[in-house]
Parts: sequence; structure tokens; C-alpha cells
Amino acid sequence: MENKVVLEIDNISSFINKKYLVKDVTLNLHANEVAVIIGENGSGKTSLCKLIAGALPLSNGNIFLEGKNLKQHRALQSEISIALHPPMFFKFQTVLKNIQYLLKLKGKYVLGKVVETLKAFNMYDVMNNRVFSLTNSEKKKLSLVVALAVDAKVYIFDEPFLELNEEDRKLFTSYLKTKKDCAFLLTGTSTNDFDFANTFIYMNNREITNIEANEKWKNFNQKRYTFLVTKQPNYLGKLLKEEKGMDVLLDNQKVLIPKISDDDLEEILKFLKTKKVTIYSAGHKDKDEEKVVDKLSSYFKTESL
Repeated sequence: MENKVVLEIDNISSFINKKYLVKDVTLNLHANEVAVIIGENGSGKTSLCKLIAGALPLSNGNIFLEGKNLKQHRALQSEISIALHPPMFFKFQTVLKNIQYLLKLKGKYVLGKVVETLKAFNMYDVMNNRVFSLTNSEKKKLSLVVALAVDAKVYIFDEPFLELNEEDRKLFTSYLKTKKDCAFLLTGTSTNDFDFANTFIYMNNREITNIEANEKWKNFNQKRYTFLVTKQPNYLGKLLKEEKGMDVLLDNQKVLIPKISDDDLEEILKFLKTKKVTIYSAGHKDKDEEKVVDKLSSYFKTESL
């Protein structure tokens, strides 16, 4: 995670009808950081998302995007892209018409980018369907497409995994990684679905109660690790965790573990061979570069993943 601050939130509140929707929130989001607000329904996490995105009035405090105060630079609000839950659309208009309308409001509509994102979420074939005919899962994916089909500095996703199956969840997390030099803010009720997050932000009673690094990332050196590439990341991760006692992070089809020696990696590969787990490559990351250990290639399946 880079140190550059993309979004700075300085003591913001929203007070409407003698009631706080958000109270005295301060936090920073950095480039390439994935932060998740964790809280029960009514804790204020959705209101905080709306406040950052400009959908709720700011009663006090300031929000800075790359050092510029949004109060003085209102046009920069278009650099914050948001997908709320539940999603809301014009149900008698087509998928594409909804996208066109919503993105043209921000001056961000680019047909090629929209088509690319629709295809990534397996929504291209329904883009001319009216929204009322979509399933709840498709409507959820449409909300993600609208948010991701633009280049932005900050992406906000309220309960992104609700209504999504496991395959679509993987599509979403994979697509986030195509976005660079931006920050991500997600919400959820539990940390369980967010192994890939860097930071957890806990909210209760409209206030932030704690901010902490994801324990797995805190204990895991992102500059140095060992990786294994497989079509069975969940199974492989479970084996290494339960039978070898290793800390594990899943990164699409890579399973990451704290860096080990080549000899120890070979022992792992021998073990996985007995478990009939197919490995396509394995190696280490030092600083900014991943390198496959070629001398262990006899353990790798030669065809492409």
C-alpha cells in the first residue's frame, strides 16, 4: 500500500432534524488501500458513505481529495464513485440507458469503458433488457458496473457482496485490482468476507470506534512473501492453514504465505503433490518483483492456467 493520501476526512458530521447521521468522523484513505467499514445496520456506515459522496449535507468538518477541499472544488466530487445498497434504477429503462443517464450526470460516460465493464461482470448480454426484468443479483452487479465503469480517485461500495454468488464475488474483487492509484471504501457487517482488505474501520452509534489493520495483513509482510498459483486456491489455502499451520492470504488464483526458503517451498510442493493439488507456478516476492523458482518447475503443470 502506498503512503499517498487520496482522501482525507477531517472531523465530519451530518446533523439533520436534531439527529446525528454521522458524528465527528476522521480518517484517511491511501492510494491502493482497501478499507472496510464494519458495523451493524443503523451504525452509520451507509450515511458516512453518502456523506463522503456528497449525497448528504455536511454539517461540519472538511473532506479533502488529494489535498483539495471539496467545499472549494465541488467538481472533484465526480472523482468519488459510489454503489449504494439497495441499488436504485429507472426500472422501465434498459440497463444501458440507466448507465448512460447516471454516468452522463457526472460527465463520465465512455461507451467503450461501459462495454468492457459489462463484459467483465457477465452483463453484456442483458444490457438492452429493462431493469425490472433483472434478478436481484443482476441489479446488484449493475450497481457495481455503474461505479466501476469510470475512472475515479475513490470508489465506495455499500455492502458489495449482498445478492452476489461466490463467482460474482470473485469477479468483483478481481476487478478492483485493475484500478490503480485510487482508494476503496467498502461496508459490511463482518470482517469474514474481506480477507483482501488492508484496513477495518469499526462504527457504532454513528461514530468510528476503532480503526485497525487487517490482522492477516498486519502479520504479513507484503514486500516479501512466497506464492503458489493454482486453480484450487480455497482448497490449497485450507490445506496450508490446517495441516501446515501457515498464515494464508488468497489473491485470485495465487495463495500467498510468509516467505520461506526454496527448500521449504519444495517440501510444500511435495506435500501438495500427495494431495493431488495442481500447481502452475510458485516463487517469491522481494520488494516489488515476483519471481518463479525455475529449479522447482518439475512440480508445475506445464499448460497455462
